[in-house]
Amino acid sequence: MLYMLTFYAVEDEWMALAEDERRAGIAEIGQWFAEHARAGKIVEGRRLGRGTKTIRLGRVRKKDLPLVSDGPFIEAKESVGSYAIVQVESEDDAIAIAKRWPAGGAVEVRPVAE
Repeated sequence: MLYMLTFYAVEDEWMALAEDERRAGIAEIGQWFAEHARAGKIVEGRRLGRGTKTIRLGRVRKKDLPLVSDGPFIEAKESVGSYAIVQVESEDDAIAIAKRWPAGGAVEVRPVAE
């Protein structure tokens, strides 16, 4: 089964860290990705860039005019920093991987429709 792990963090908290602490955190994230990739669990994963644009299309199945705005797609203090697609036997396996995410914040675990 495929699951998408979406990693959320407060970007300002990351940027407030001392440079060496931020590098150490990024190294731990790299180790986490490498460990699960070697185990054949991660199918794909990327860090996302900054400068998000949100296109609000309005109500479902209606013809509202699109509205383009800067920033995260949802009004929240946390933003998506990266994601991973994992291939596992069960949701419990995906949750176990997500629980080991070293960066703090939040991890959303969502099944990928086939």
